[in-house]
Amino acid sequence: MQMTYSQNTKPNQEVKRLIELGRDHIIDLALKKIKEQETSDVKKDDFHFITVKASDQKILVELGYNILYLPKNSSYYSGILVEFPSKSVSKSSVSNDGENTTFYQPTSEHLKVINFLMNPNGTNTDIFHKGIRYSPTIIYEKEKNYLVDFSARDPYLGGGFSKEEIDKETGEVLSTLSGHYAPVPEIPGLTKEEEAFIEIID
Repeated sequence: MQMTYSQNTKPNQEVKRLIELGRDHIIDLALKKIKEQETSDVKKDDFHFITVKASDQKILVELGYNILYLPKNSSYYSGILVEFPSKSVSKSSVSNDGENTTFYQPTSEHLKVINFLMNPNGTNTDIFHKGIRYSPTIIYEKEKNYLVDFSARDPYLGGGFSKEEIDKETGEVLSTLSGHYAPVPEIPGLTKEEEAFIEIID
């Protein structure tokens, strides 16, 4: 369950109508809205996960990736959020000194690098955790090594992170940095009306 804040308690009829049409219909509407703003042919299968959450006031469709590989001088959208009924689209991105941000469509060379780093023994059949929103791993290509950046962060629970530098040729771990995020502190006396989001699964 995701919590945000709202002062409006009157249910939105358009949100109710969309929920009744179902998850697949909502995702199709979100993809259609994205395509109106982009020249790329964006498809559902391009993303590692898609979540649909709804409150009384709005529906949030999040489309994203659990693992991204960024060659030198590249930039990709790492997540897209479509909101209904406003139909607003917001995009987050990651860059490896790249200027022109595009949708992530990994090549065979991208997948080769990802497997080299994330599946060296060839035993992991679910590297990307397809269908599930997972803590993101971003791989940056550097001159002589790869930087593997993992982050699991929740504003209320905290979380952890790790950064590894790995030799391009041998796969040897050259350096490791890891740590933990502290949760956001509670502020006494601050109360707000909470808006609950429930995930739509069908």
